[in-house]
Amino acid sequence: MNSVQMVGRLATDVDLKEVNGGSKVCSFILAVDRNAEEADFFRIKAWNTQAETAADHLGKGRRVAVEGSLRQDTYEKDGEERRSVSIVARRLEYL
Repeated sequence: MNSVQMVGRLATDVDLKEVNGGSKVCSFILAVDRNAEEADFFRIKAWNTQAETAADHLGKGRRVAVEGSLRQDTYEKDGEERRSVSIVARRLEYL
């Protein structure tokens, strides 16, 4: 099972892009408090209608609940293969 749920605040504004074939994807960084002095930061991605809605309603500092799954991607930068992990949102709840 690959399932993640978290609540936090946007550490960045939402970045909305159009990709292959007209699909839309948005991404943002979510800061989730670990304790009173520390937070963890996660890259969140949402697709299509959910991406457009997030871009319209979310901004830096806004609280949101995210339910989704972890995804590991590989890409090349400076001739090196790199990996990144993001959370692909199935559901966003604006708090």
